[in-house]
Amino acid sequence: MYLSRLLSLTLALATFSHAVWAGQVTLKSTTSSVELVGELTRFDQGIYTIETDLGELEVDARTVTCDGASCPEIESLASKVSIYGNRVLINKLLVPLLENYSFSLGADIETSIETDDKSSIKITTKDKQRLADISIKTGIRSDLDAGILALKDTLIIKSGSAKTMENAKKQASVMPIAADALVAVTSDTNSVRSLSQGALHRILSGAIVNWKDLGGPDANINVYLPKETSGLAKITKEMGFDTSKLKTATHFDDLEELAKAAASDPYGLGFTNFSNLRTAKALPILGRCGAFIQPSVFNISSGSYPAVYYHYLQNSLKNPPIFIREFLSYLSGAPAREMIDRRGYPSLSVFENGLENQGNRIVHSLLTTSKSVPITEVHTMLSMLNGARQLSTVLRFTTGTEALVPQSSTALEALISELFLGNYADQAVMIIGFTESKGNTRENKRLSKASAQLVSHLIKGADSSGQLANLQIDVLGFGEASPLACEDTPEGAAKNNRVEIWVKDKP
Repeated sequence: MYLSRLLSLTLALATFSHAVWAGQVTLKSTTSSVELVGELTRFDQGIYTIETDLGELEVDARTVTCDGASCPEIESLASKVSIYGNRVLINKLLVPLLENYSFSLGADIETSIETDDKSSIKITTKDKQRLADISIKTGIRSDLDAGILALKDTLIIKSGSAKTMENAKKQASVMPIAADALVAVTSDTNSVRSLSQGALHRILSGAIVNWKDLGGPDANINVYLPKETSGLAKITKEMGFDTSKLKTATHFDDLEELAKAAASDPYGLGFTNFSNLRTAKALPILGRCGAFIQPSVFNISSGSYPAVYYHYLQNSLKNPPIFIREFLSYLSGAPAREMIDRRGYPSLSVFENGLENQGNRIVHSLLTTSKSVPITEVHTMLSMLNGARQLSTVLRFTTGTEALVPQSSTALEALISELFLGNYADQAVMIIGFTESKGNTRENKRLSKASAQLVSHLIKGADSSGQLANLQIDVLGFGEASPLACEDTPEGAAKNNRVEIWVKDKP
């Protein structure tokens, strides 16, 4: 099982410094007769780097023995890592993922609780080989992040909007793990079925206090909010919903309890996240222009819902310990995404949604674009999408560049994995670009197709072995013909600049 690790030829590390161990060594596999002979140029984080006739190779020290005068003395191969971040995210998401990955290796995991905000994890194989010693610290303030990132072998699990995550990428590596969303929740018995963004702002400012102003009963609105010092309160503020002004609200430390209180109160209105929804009813949030999108796993994972944010790992590890390197690789695979979904967090997996479930989008498209987009263009688009299924892989680019934003890079990797598995081999794959309404309609159509073409190139560029050679891929652009969001904010316009993936039975 370790042979592929032994012969890993292409793992990228930071530029190597000058040789520390200059001398020939022989690395012998512990599970086979394979031997590698070369000059040892580096030993770091459990990885031998040797120069051979095949070029520079990296070899997992756990899989080999080292013979030669230049072999380093090794006291322990256990990866030593520190993890910082929000207590709930660590306990409900990251630790279960670490456990699942460890069990997949046949390893045992031992957790020790030292204090309320400090614990440690030891991961050991059945034959008592220590794989990792992980120190966990929760409740870290954001103003300490820069100092934490400067520490050696450290990961931070964080939450933030797409813009926040994009900015975080300037400091260190960013890896999105799951999507989430701010949601307004009520009891299932409440007659109000949706809220406009404007109404929600007025509720949070105290300007609206009675349900009758929202089309509901003549009763006071009992507002339930996260604790003002919580991470979610910070996210709501950065996304334009300031909950600090409403002094009559009831605040909760536990977001599950918040949702439970709103669900049991016919006159309650809670503001929480989708991952803690439980039995509460989440209300669609309407934009000022009438855009109407349900808070669902598909719409959140695709980034189409108007109040999406992300849980992500941030690290500055140029040369991560071997266990963490492999764990990060595991996080991008299907087993991890399935675990994330089971934990109640929408992963960046590939979900499907048929056109028949997107009636609100169609109506909004027709009403919004009727003055700028020829009806024949909308008819052509709907004819092509009729009978097709949209995938949750909705891709967006950093403004003014050809680089995908972090969550789109992760989503594209998931899609490519599905394509390599042959899950859509008998389907026609349509890559369709869309834009915001700003600018010339004809130019927008050209730009949308160019974006779709770029995604097509990314997919084909990942297929070095030609596995997808027979896959039917159609590249299309419909410009501003199908907006998802109102464009009265930069964030709304950014949602409309996107590339969607649809699949359809071949005729």
